[in-house]
Amino acid sequence: MVCRRAGPALLTLAAVLAGCGTTELFGTYDVPESPEVAEAPWPRLVDTPTPPPQGTYGPGVPDPAQGVAVVSDLTSVATDSAARAETLRDPVLGESDLKQLRR
Repeated sequence: MVCRRAGPALLTLAAVLAGCGTTELFGTYDVPESPEVAEAPWPRLVDTPTPPPQGTYGPGVPDPAQGVAVVSDLTSVATDSAARAETLRDPVLGESDLKQLRR
């Protein structure tokens, strides 16, 4: 029922839009870059540096071996910390100390 009422409206809309003849509804404008945008402090795509060659490491490109060493160090520290956390979970005062305090 709804399709029968909307059908003529859709056909009319399609006929009107078919006569446009262009995909650029608003045209193409040659807008120059404003001085504020040209002097902006943010980097532009053309300002990005080219990546260094494969296997070259420096301040901006860390050596993957350093990352592996850091992960190894952190894993050993995490293992030691987990073992220490297990001992810290135990009560500070033993049963004999608690009995003396109750007297």
